[in-house]
Amino acid sequence: MNPLTNQKPLSHSRSLLQKMNKNWALRAQVKKEESNLESLLDPTLPDFRVDLLPFHKHSRFLTVAPSIQQKILSCGWLIYNLKTVDIELKVINPVCEDILYQKLPGVEDENIQEIVADTLIDESFHVKLVKRACSITKQQRGLEFQNLPAFNLISSMQREQDSYSENWQKTIIRLVTAIVSEVFISDYLNLLSDDRKIQPFNRMVVYTHRCDEQAHGCIFKNLTKCIYNQLNPQEKEFFIEKLPLPVRWFANMEFPLWNSLLEQIGFDHTQEMLNDCAADNEVNLMRLDYSGIITLAQELGIFDSQHGIDSFVRQGLFNS
Repeated sequence: MNPLTNQKPLSHSRSLLQKMNKNWALRAQVKKEESNLESLLDPTLPDFRVDLLPFHKHSRFLTVAPSIQQKILSCGWLIYNLKTVDIELKVINPVCEDILYQKLPGVEDENIQEIVADTLIDESFHVKLVKRACSITKQQRGLEFQNLPAFNLISSMQREQDSYSENWQKTIIRLVTAIVSEVFISDYLNLLSDDRKIQPFNRMVVYTHRCDEQAHGCIFKNLTKCIYNQLNPQEKEFFIEKLPLPVRWFANMEFPLWNSLLEQIGFDHTQEMLNDCAADNEVNLMRLDYSGIITLAQELGIFDSQHGIDSFVRQGLFNS
């Protein structure tokens, strides 16, 4: 991409970030009066959507007693929240710190620094929000779990980082993981916050989270444009190679985690059900709308090169 042709969209990104920075005090949920979400609790309603379970069509799940189905749905809600905590603390917050310490290029602008500092405040509030939601759900449903395995998204990112020796490589791997996470998390938030059939307490927790994340998705897309434009050629090639990877990590069904939870609640057919589902597809790209990542890559000019196209083809995001 000709650098001159990229000045207008880059200027637009900086202008948009400046506007969003000014709006933070009006938008941020942490700035609003804390509501009594517990008053919305309705134990007669399920905690989670059935269609978001990776085994929701399996006969063992469909024929189990309703009380066990409800426990499994509560497990789905807890997994969703625990994954949110891991993403916030192990991916998003460290990337915000990388930006604030200017370990990434193109982020020296004061508006960028301030909006990222504001984002850190948002993310800390989200951690508090979902940890509280988990605690209430476990207490209400009589659930307690021990020794849960790591989420695939986090362990895959860390393994990928460990395979490289340079700090800049590790930083870019974490950056692309954050970008993908911020784009994808909005899909889940939209599904849950609009579903009137699930626990209203849970729905409002997600709605509160969504109000911030709608802005964060836009923030991270525009931060990416500012950063990518200032990467050197070697760093850009590495970014292009790694950007599609977290899409597959995010699409993983987290069967080891499900295995642990289902066994701890006493579900009798855990191995059979999960083995059947894993045989179908443990990494199910069909359940994700990754068009936002494709659009971002197009706007960055990644598909102007064969290398960019090939990197997405290798991860199954394009047909060869």
